Amino acid sequence: MEVLRVVEGLEEALHSASSAPANDSTLIIAERVVGPAIATLVTKNALDLTLVSPAKVCTAGQDRVEPVLLRYAEEHGADVNFSTTLVEFRAMSEGVEAVLRDERTGAERIVFADYLIAADGAEGAIREVAGVKMDGPGVLAHTVSILFEADLASVLPSRGLVLYYLRHPSFSGSIVTCDDPNLFQLNVEYDPAFDKASDFDLDRCAQFVRDAVGLSDLEFEIRDIWPWKMSALMADRMSFGRVLLAGDCAHVMPPVGGLGGQTAIQDAADLAWKLALVIKGHAAPTLVETYEPERRPVARIAIARQIANYVERLLPDRQELRIPADEYDMLSTSIGYRYRSSAIISESDDSGKAVENPLEASGAPGTRLPHVWLVRGGERLSSHDLIGRHFVLFAGPEGKCWAEAAEEISKSEPPLSCYRLSSDIADPADQFLSRLGLSSSGAVLVRPDGYIAWRSREGQRRAHSVLESAFARVRGMRSMTQSHQAEAESLFETGL
Repeated sequence: MEVLRVVEGLEEALHSASSAPANDSTLIIAERVVGPAIATLVTKNALDLTLVSPAKVCTAGQDRVEPVLLRYAEEHGADVNFSTTLVEFRAMSEGVEAVLRDERTGAERIVFADYLIAADGAEGAIREVAGVKMDGPGVLAHTVSILFEADLASVLPSRGLVLYYLRHPSFSGSIVTCDDPNLFQLNVEYDPAFDKASDFDLDRCAQFVRDAVGLSDLEFEIRDIWPWKMSALMADRMSFGRVLLAGDCAHVMPPVGGLGGQTAIQDAADLAWKLALVIKGHAAPTLVETYEPERRPVARIAIARQIANYVERLLPDRQELRIPADEYDMLSTSIGYRYRSSAIISESDDSGKAVENPLEASGAPGTRLPHVWLVRGGERLSSHDLIGRHFVLFAGPEGKCWAEAAEEISKSEPPLSCYRLSSDIADPADQFLSRLGLSSSGAVLVRPDGYIAWRSREGQRRAHSVLESAFARVRGMRSMTQSHQAEAESLFETGL
């Protein structure tokens, strides 16, 4: 939601699409819906993360989210084509040539593009063209999903999102509410050594529904039945030439914890701002090459966390499935991951850790900008409300040199906004500088995606040279003369 709220009005539209209020979720481990809980993971309104984010958790289903995204995409100029097949493509050094076929008419057309984003899902074929392989644990479970309609209002603990992880004596699985009234999805795991997908007919699935709910006389109607495989896989690379893999095409994980969709959206956001800068000529093409080294480690730890969720919530006797080396807590995995690439100017004391606890933000390059409530022009807003469209420099109250440098640089570079404490913004709780690890004269450069690209803890003698070099480096540009650049980078290293 932090990523999506950058688009004006989208955050509100997504919350409106959900039948559940913001942050209203209940997650329970039990044998069946009707009966005692084995454990309660999340209680109603427990997902209040106001200490770390201005955004609220939205639980709208994908069938509600996608029409909203489609509407906003088209309103912002996207040309969306349904019933269209990518017949073939050819990746070249200067771009991509693709043949598209309209399945309604059979007509084909050729499209030339600067880049191709392969977001064609877990079973997508684009990655196969370049021989990209999927590695990892593989299939963890064979599952059948049963969509059914019933009135369970009297037995559910909340009118918001309710999700049960079921450890029934005869099966394991889950049951979750949907946005449509009285509609539910039941997922049941089965062993392919004893069953096949075709064995799950209406009568058998009806018994699963009764067992899962725990009411033998339950009245309900089954709407749909479909089999699928729960897997954990990651592409051995997320790009080849001008083709970039995103979402399930690049990484597949168990749907236990919500990180699959989140990681996919983050992929798209990372690509969006980088491609925009490169296509507009504000960054070198090498900026796009930072996509894989930044996003692939995030996918790896997300997969490990989802597998851990799966084991902890459904199969506690299957500890061997876990990947301890890549496991971190849910909050750190979801918004505490760190980036390391040429678009981040790391510091000499970089710990090398894959994540940091968002509640203990360090302000180090490669970490997410901490959320702090600020005041601008009498209006209370989050530090995250000041980012999202272009680069932003935050400076301490004694960092006038940084503000002047930013103003001068922005005259000939892509937009660079600057907010100086006490001058442009106020920090009533006096938290921002400490959470950024800055003195009153220091500054941080924040990327359009909200990640800190560079930091100077203190003021520096030649602020303009230092900031200009930092701004150029994170965009892969070398716009200064070699002597000027060498001087600025020398100042970087010495911290003058």
